[in-house]
Amino acid sequence: MATDEIIVTAEPTSLKRVTAKSKRATARIITELCTGCGICVKTCPINCITIVDSEWNFTGIAKVDEHCTGCNICAIDCPWTGVEMINPDGSRKDEVEYERQLKKLRGYH
Repeated sequence: MATDEIIVTAEPTSLKRVTAKSKRATARIITELCTGCGICVKTCPINCITIVDSEWNFTGIAKVDEHCTGCNICAIDCPWTGVEMINPDGSRKDEVEYERQLKKLRGYH
């Protein structure tokens, strides 16, 4: 019986994670603009970005895994605008949101 209780309590939390994640934008790399510099890798707070080999350039390109939380830091810090945030509906997040996020990160509300 204790096993059944653990399974029942585990299911709602996993559903909440899926629901919460689906409401946030996630990072997508624009391969034509990514230089493989690694700035996004260094700034990602949850380490979900890596540099992988690519035919596009000799340093590789960034790759975002499924653990992206949509914090926008990689998109804000990329000097070549090689990272864009994609909303759950497939639309691109407005760049005004990046500026707003940047002001919050720097302490300007």
